[in-house]
Amino acid sequence: MRLTIKNMKQYLFKAFDDIGDEYRRNRFEFKVPSLRVSLTGDCNENCFYCHNEGISKGSSSIITTGDIINTIYALRGYGLKKIKFTGGEPLLFADLKNLLYKIKHISDISIFITTNGTLIKKRIKDLSPNIIKKISVSLDTLDAGVYKFITGKNMLEEVLAGINTLKKGGYSVEIDNLLLKGLNTNKKCLKRIIDYCTGNGFDLQFIELSDKISAPYYLKYHADPIRILQKAGLNFDPERSNDRQFFKVNGVKVTVCRSIKDLDKSSNGRCGGLRLLPDGFLKDFFYE
Repeated sequence: MRLTIKNMKQYLFKAFDDIGDEYRRNRFEFKVPSLRVSLTGDCNENCFYCHNEGISKGSSSIITTGDIINTIYALRGYGLKKIKFTGGEPLLFADLKNLLYKIKHISDISIFITTNGTLIKKRIKDLSPNIIKKISVSLDTLDAGVYKFITGKNMLEEVLAGINTLKKGGYSVEIDNLLLKGLNTNKKCLKRIIDYCTGNGFDLQFIELSDKISAPYYLKYHADPIRILQKAGLNFDPERSNDRQFFKVNGVKVTVCRSIKDLDKSSNGRCGGLRLLPDGFLKDFFYE
């Protein structure tokens, strides 16, 4: 269904009515706690594992700041508390500063951004630690050669400089590290990224490769995060069945984030929201 304010409620009721599982129906009670907004399908990198939120790569945004603000207001009645901006690369969205400023004046909405980090220094004047609750930066490796292999670009220094700018600016920073077998899963690589995060006070999230990417890449690079991190000597409870596990390393929060296999067991309402795509469509987390 194409996004319009007039059909917003119609969409929401249809989305939840389509969910046949009574447990989910009772669990959410027509609540939409989070909205994930893909601001653009464009990206200045070309990571081989990117599934781009299920949208065509290079899909330029046709949604406007006004569309997004109107969507937020429409969803507030359904318990919206959290917005995450993604892409493509969200820092390519030209009107980002104005968008963030307008959301600032909507109470009880927490803003998160997930970025590849390459444009942080260029766009830092458009950001504010008083508006953004957390910025997550994708950083799969600290090795320049491996970084170029993964992303197709030689931009590791730009990313590290951007992260340092965030640190100096007082932002809450999280590093997202996608585990890729044979590229960043040995003890040396894991220790290096952990030391980098603990030394800078950044939260760290280890992420399992999604099976939404093409089969050859998945089969070649998928690594079970529990086994990999256990081999590295990280101490956590491997018996927990949900999709996220948390522990502390030198005072820094480390998260193990597994691909979602069972939505009913998804922790912290991770899938209890909607996605807004650059073409103006709303997408339910329950359907790909």
